[in-house]
Amino acid sequence: MRRLALALLLAAVVYAGLRWGTYAVGGSDSYCYVHQAERWASLLRQGFGGEAPGLQVAEPLALEAPWPNAPLTFAPAGHVPSQTMPGALVPICPSGLSIAMAPMLAIGGNAALFLVVPLFGALLVWATFTCGSRFGSRVGLASAALVACSPPFLYQLIQPMSDVPAAALWMLAVAAVTGAKPRAPVVAGLATAAAVLMRPNLVPMAIPIGLFILFRPERSWHDRLQGAMRYAAAAVPGAIAVAFIQREFYGSPLQSGYGSLSALFSFDHVAPNAARYFSWMTQSHSVIWLLALAAPFLLPGPLTMLFVSLVLVNVASYLPYTVFEDWAYLRFLLPTIPLLLILTMAAVDGVCRRIRPATAPAVVAVIAAVLAVHFMRDAEHRQVFGLQRLEARFERAGSYVGRRLPANAIVITSWQSGSVRFYGHRNTLLWDGLDPAWLDRTIDFLRARGMEPYLLFESWEEPIFRTRFAGSPTGALDWPPMAEVASQVRIYRPEDRERYARGTLPPTEYVR
Repeated sequence: MRRLALALLLAAVVYAGLRWGTYAVGGSDSYCYVHQAERWASLLRQGFGGEAPGLQVAEPLALEAPWPNAPLTFAPAGHVPSQTMPGALVPICPSGLSIAMAPMLAIGGNAALFLVVPLFGALLVWATFTCGSRFGSRVGLASAALVACSPPFLYQLIQPMSDVPAAALWMLAVAAVTGAKPRAPVVAGLATAAAVLMRPNLVPMAIPIGLFILFRPERSWHDRLQGAMRYAAAAVPGAIAVAFIQREFYGSPLQSGYGSLSALFSFDHVAPNAARYFSWMTQSHSVIWLLALAAPFLLPGPLTMLFVSLVLVNVASYLPYTVFEDWAYLRFLLPTIPLLLILTMAAVDGVCRRIRPATAPAVVAVIAAVLAVHFMRDAEHRQVFGLQRLEARFERAGSYVGRRLPANAIVITSWQSGSVRFYGHRNTLLWDGLDPAWLDRTIDFLRARGMEPYLLFESWEEPIFRTRFAGSPTGALDWPPMAEVASQVRIYRPEDRERYARGTLPPTEYVR
């Protein structure tokens, strides 16, 4: 019966990911991963004998443009100028998810990209069930159901981002290493290697797993040492791959696309981040998750200590990190939120078994059901199931660019730079990286190179643009747009300013 319930739960997770998926590429993270997947897919095509560009492709305009920091203005959302190839643009995000997406892209095209994260979501829920079942099958099923309903899990399940895949791989490593199969250390090591490719900064989470193998009491010292060595041998290639990729993109194995460690991490961030994560966790998962803190006393043993250690390492990795104000950054803790929920349900089960064992199955089931409803309501309150509608503007705006703008168009934009490239197949230039004195000269330069410049903004960007380029006639945006898409995105043609002054400008096209 529990196997059937688990199968239905896994099917529901995949369905939810596909039903409410954003199917949108446009934001900084999503375009970073998908564009990088296109580059990895190009290597696959090369391997099969086809001709395709490699991981880095130079942008000629970035080398020719005369304005300050020109390469930065040609770097779309989620990208920075390459440190190893002049004029090339490289992603800021890690490569793991993009590598996983590449075969899907090469075989199934763009639509197949959006299947990757839901499948990893099912893997995460299955791994949670397996880990939770170490405390009993009812704990495994209850915790798996809670993870499937968890607001941060659902929020990331429907987006092409690495949070769910990274969490799934870490949980797979834990599920493997806590099992009894002879190949468990190798499986755990391979999962760890893939998880490090997904999220390199969480490599310290490998330490508790390795120590668990090394000091597992029920096995001989020889078996433990051999298992730890097999785990390390399988896991280390992930870190080596990260080092090679980062050297290729950023010039050093220790450099990432997000900037220097000193700019990202500070002891001053610890207190505000701790307060935010605690508040977000309590609001989205109720106060019952605090029962997990009692697990070491109620359920002492190596398994509990492994789970607690992984949670502490995960939290410690992000407490000094940049402070964010949006609850969605609870996603940073997604690799170990399943462990917290397992410990919570195991604590409930443990208390029931001590007081009245016969009631344990019913109590665990009822509490899990009540919490699942609470989680789903919180997810709905946080607009998780409305994100598809909100993100649709990226596809609509990009597709409009592809349909209506000429092939020689270059779009001066910022937030929509990824969607313009992915859906519209037009080059972009970032206005918020352009020197304020250079807007009109930049437009003249682009026209001299045979390109037709357009301006594209989300509604909230326009006041910022006007302020930044207050000294430019074009910066005033004092003529009607040629098109308005989804009531949120406007497209302007600079030469329309003169037509508007002469009274010959056609009316704005409104696209739903």
